[in-house]
Amino acid sequence: MTESKRQFCLYLRTKTAYFRTPDGERMFDPESSTACYTCLKTQRPFGPDARPADADSCATSSDRNCFEREA
Repeated sequence: MTESKRQFCLYLRTKTAYFRTPDGERMFDPESSTACYTCLKTQRPFGPDARPADADSCATSSDRNCFEREA
């Protein structure tokens, strides 16, 4: 399942986010109870600001300074 209404940070990853839909969007399922998120900047489950890396925290609606929109 994809979440096309929100843009996620360029550096947010989970096991499915390395793949893309036929439309080119990364595959995130924010409703998944088994997703383990990682920030590519820190290589940890938290971002450079020490806050958790996850679909809710690393989306366009977040107030994080480390957020980067995918080009």
